[in-house]
Amino acid sequence: MQALRTLSPSPLKLIDIGARAGINPRWLNLIPNFPVQIIGFEPDEAECAALNAKGEAFVKYLPFAVGKTVETRTFHLLKAAGSSSLFRPNYAFINRCVSAPNYAIEREVQVQTNTLDSILKQENISDIDYIKIDTEGCERDILTGATETLKHVFAVEVEVWFNPVFTDAPLFRDIDAMLSEQGFVLFDLAKSNYFKRKIGKHLGGPKGQLVAGDAIYFRDIPSLPPSSLFYDKAKLARAIVIAMQYCYFDFALEAIQQARAHGKLSEFEFNAVATLLENAGRGGTIDFRGKHTAEKAVKRIGRFLTKFEWDYLGNW
Repeated sequence: MQALRTLSPSPLKLIDIGARAGINPRWLNLIPNFPVQIIGFEPDEAECAALNAKGEAFVKYLPFAVGKTVETRTFHLLKAAGSSSLFRPNYAFINRCVSAPNYAIEREVQVQTNTLDSILKQENISDIDYIKIDTEGCERDILTGATETLKHVFAVEVEVWFNPVFTDAPLFRDIDAMLSEQGFVLFDLAKSNYFKRKIGKHLGGPKGQLVAGDAIYFRDIPSLPPSSLFYDKAKLARAIVIAMQYCYFDFALEAIQQARAHGKLSEFEFNAVATLLENAGRGGTIDFRGKHTAEKAVKRIGRFLTKFEWDYLGNW
């Protein structure tokens, strides 16, 4: 990572909204090799205090509910605490599924929401590289209140909903359209949450109907004009670091190739980063006859060993 650290003396700045589960190991493993600064949001004050009590120097958790504007809203605390939301569960759909008991409302509290733009300005935080949003249906509201912040963001990982688990919450098509308008392109979808029907729950596999997943969006740097801020050396270097964490080495190589063509990287800088990508991106995959069949068999076994309903943290 030295070639990228040379280009960007500043740390990679990450926003994690819905940080109850803690920091993804992806970023924890990166810290010894590249500086990282993380700002986490957890509206549950007790949970936020517990997270800050860990004393991790690279992360600060803020007890704010992030939304589209400053307003008072009802926060529904559910039996499965990680699924608590500003949106009320859609029981007309949920009560048909095995997971229904976990969506029981245990209590409701009033919370004050504020926009991400306002909070970051108040905390004197700027030039964010990456945002992760996992807020059980509140994703569009948060993005609406982050228009200024998003102008500097390279990547957004966002929970998306394919079916109406929460009443009036936006679905994947709404989030995709919104981020596309902001200049992001979809890079991948990870299917992570399925609901099995109560009737016939013993039939078939454990998956049931797909209801939610995680989507990752990038700025398509190679298609941007030379004047784009994402060709700034430091900004570009941090974007490459993010792309590497998601194993998009091909995209990273294309981005620095275009940066060199625009005169944003010298030949020496390009070669140093390209060598890093070539070395880091060469996986130890094994090719053999029947590989595809074996892969499918392993995936099927994994479906029976993975608890999809609640505690799956993503596929990347």
